[in-house]
Amino acid sequence: MKLKFSKNIILSFRRFEFKYQIPKAIVGRIIPQLMKYMIWDEYVGDSGYYEVHSLYMDSPHFKCYHEKLDGFIDRKKIRIRSYKKTLNSDDIVFFELKRKSGSVILKDRAMVRVKDFELFAGNPFAFFSMENYKNDFFNEFVYDFSKYHMKPVTLVSYKRKPFYSKFDKNFRVTFDYDLSFAKIKDFDFSVKSECAHRDLAVMEVKFNGAMPKWFHDIIEMYGLTHDTFSKYCGAVEFCYGFPNYF
Repeated sequence: MKLKFSKNIILSFRRFEFKYQIPKAIVGRIIPQLMKYMIWDEYVGDSGYYEVHSLYMDSPHFKCYHEKLDGFIDRKKIRIRSYKKTLNSDDIVFFELKRKSGSVILKDRAMVRVKDFELFAGNPFAFFSMENYKNDFFNEFVYDFSKYHMKPVTLVSYKRKPFYSKFDKNFRVTFDYDLSFAKIKDFDFSVKSECAHRDLAVMEVKFNGAMPKWFHDIIEMYGLTHDTFSKYCGAVEFCYGFPNYF
């Protein structure tokens, strides 16, 4: 996926997100039904997917993990996302703040050049003092990062097949599969990860307002129910077991 850097532009999303754990084997049966109403995302190449690699931050006592596990109504995750495993100097990564408030997801993300990301990895506070990154988003990012003594703890990688509605670009469906996890101690996307769910796919439905009836019909056809599956929590448990809060 080739992305163009946009200086100081913060991308914000406010939407509902439902997740469905489904057998990987039925993805190929669902997609033709979706294609009556949806089209492929523009970033998908000839392979029919793109890769997603996310470095998740957490406190020494796994604050974000336990807030999710304990069902906090308001919670937040901090991560850095790349769409490439091996980064070049002209690539970009995304710094992201993902909040959940009740059933609503709010996500802010900002582009960062790889050369600046490398500065962040070596000295986070020098990075945040740079003029390009002086704004409310990065202020919040560094505040949480420093207040809770955060560090990178897991790398979550997977392949994604993404679609959006022909009639409403805010209605999106993605299939994530070949989920793999790695324990990390620094900001390194190249760490080798281990496949954890070979036969599982996660279908995510992202929308504003109401879910269309035609999609309800597909859900009912396959008897699917949405759940609270978390890639990050799965990665923590895969890499660390079940860490105690204290």
